[in-house]
Amino acid sequence: MRTLIVAVLALAVGWLLARGLWREKPAADPVQVIVTQVKTHAIIEHERQIAIWYRSCPEVLGVNPEIFVAWPGKLSYELELGNVAITRSGDVLTVRTGPIRADEPAVPTDFMDYLTTSPWFNVANEQALVNQEIARASPIARYLTAYFQRRDPSLVEDFRAELAEFVMRLAGTLGLGIRTVEVEIPAAEVKFPKLPALELCASTTASVNGVPFAKVEDGYTIPFAFDAAAAAGKKAPAGIVAGIGVKSGAALQREGRD
Repeated sequence: MRTLIVAVLALAVGWLLARGLWREKPAADPVQVIVTQVKTHAIIEHERQIAIWYRSCPEVLGVNPEIFVAWPGKLSYELELGNVAITRSGDVLTVRTGPIRADEPAVPTDFMDYLTTSPWFNVANEQALVNQEIARASPIARYLTAYFQRRDPSLVEDFRAELAEFVMRLAGTLGLGIRTVEVEIPAAEVKFPKLPALELCASTTASVNGVPFAKVEDGYTIPFAFDAAAAAGKKAPAGIVAGIGVKSGAALQREGRD
């Protein structure tokens, strides 16, 4: 009988202690729950598909050939969420992240197309000329990677929209009554790498997705401003003028040297 009483008392004391600990345990902050879930999401990625084409007229012994060059590429960007911060003000959640980061562009030169003219009236090695154009592909893609990162407002909007939608779904699951999710992504410090020297034919330009981005004047390759959002087949977000802050070709050339 004594053993039974002791066992009952032990169970009662255990229940009271567990109840006290449960009451003392603070409820999880739903905003922190969202932060944890967003960090678990880890990363958001977006890309821009590009197609480059131009006509090259290299100087050779004999009749200069004309080479039409075309190749595809993929510009990749990512937004890491490991340092994300979220604050709540009424029915609004504000999400703050780090800047967007650019990856090394993918340039599958195996898919490069070219067409040469006047192959029989010079002593140039056609394959050597083509290899020269292949060597220019990656530097061109790196320049365009920086350009889209800095001049394409639709790229930032793609990241902002995806993250806002994800956070809104989490808030809805938790029943927080959130009406708006605002995402703040700081601008990254981006320097334009220098374009390689091109040998464009007279009065022609190099184009990305059909939009000219560089020309040659007095033997110098000169990049110039273009609407990156339009080249990506996108529209700039409402209230943002496409190409705002775009500099002149001379300014871009100076940046490439910095």
